[in-house]
Amino acid sequence: MKSTLKLQQLFSTASKTLVLSKQQISSSSSCFSTIPNLTDIYLNTEPKRLATLTHEEVSKINLLIPRLCLSNHLTTAIQLTAAALLTNPPPNPKSISFSILAHSLTLQPDLKLPMSLLTRLTHIPQAHPHLTPICKILIASYLNNGRPKDGFKVYKWMLRPGSPCTIDKATYGILVGGLCSSGLVLEGLMVLRNMLESKVPLLPGDGLRKIVIRSLLREARVKEALAFQQLLPSSNEFGCVEGLRKAVDLLDHLIGNWTD
Repeated sequence: MKSTLKLQQLFSTASKTLVLSKQQISSSSSCFSTIPNLTDIYLNTEPKRLATLTHEEVSKINLLIPRLCLSNHLTTAIQLTAAALLTNPPPNPKSISFSILAHSLTLQPDLKLPMSLLTRLTHIPQAHPHLTPICKILIASYLNNGRPKDGFKVYKWMLRPGSPCTIDKATYGILVGGLCSSGLVLEGLMVLRNMLESKVPLLPGDGLRKIVIRSLLREARVKEALAFQQLLPSSNEFGCVEGLRKAVDLLDHLIGNWTD
């Protein structure tokens, strides 16, 4: 049961990390390098049997992750999260402190650690269902923290070739509304176009339509705002295929000719 031993080793290391004093941390900077890279292990050698987590172990992990985040041991928190999702079956997404970890990651000055988490989970098939919810939390947190450009970068990461992410209506809505409200109207319109052109067109609600129209008015694009008000269908409207096509055409024209 190599996977069980690896998980126990990482869990033990994470627990010990929290009791180190500042002097011990500074004099033992190599302690984190001893934590095994479970992603590489599972990529190179597929284990015959995956570890399983008991309810008690999930509870302990949930207690550890917030403490690791508060202690700024985010790399260890990422490794512990990835290790938990390597188990079979992986724990219920609602039982892991994703939101606390994601919020802590978005407080970092760059996207190095958030992308480290997403990249690790990409290489863990069991974790793929968790990627979209985690990305959604990251995007919402970046928008709430006044960093819409970083939220947009996470969205672009979700769109890369071979991505296991499926962007749902809630994620689109958070992005379009947040980007337009933050002044990144062009980026918001680009996301809106992708939303309308998805395999199953996802129509915006009335509130989101109003946000888009108001953002265009703030940009002094009155003609386009009035056109969208007439053409852009909402989720409460049916039989609006023609209006949807015209709205996409209008978006293409507006995006292609956008100037600040």
